[in-house]
Amino acid sequence: MKFWNIVFKRRTGRVPKALGGVHKGTLPVARHNAGPKDKNELSYRLAGKILRVHEGLATFLNTKTKGISKLRMKLFFTCFLLLSGAYCLYLILSAVLNFLQ
Repeated sequence: MKFWNIVFKRRTGRVPKALGGVHKGTLPVARHNAGPKDKNELSYRLAGKILRVHEGLATFLNTKTKGISKLRMKLFFTCFLLLSGAYCLYLILSAVLNFLQ
C-alpha cells in the first residue's frame, strides 16, 4: 500500500521512509551517498522514472494520432483484429490438421 501512496502521491499524513531525508530536486554530495539507502528509496526512484517515461510516451503517441479521426481509428482497429484473428485461426487449424495426419 505504501508503494501506491508514493506512486500516486496520496497524502498519508506522514512522510514515507523512502522519502526521509531526501528532498525533491536535491542530489547527494558525496560519492558514497550516491546510491539508495534502502529498497524503499530504490523502488520510489524506479517508479518515478517509469512514470516519467510512461507519461512521455503517452504524450508522444497522443500527438502522433491527434489528426486521425475516430472513425478511421475504429476501422484500422477492426481490420487489425480481423487480420490477427484470421492468422491465429490459420495457425490453430494448421496445427490440428498436421496432428491428424
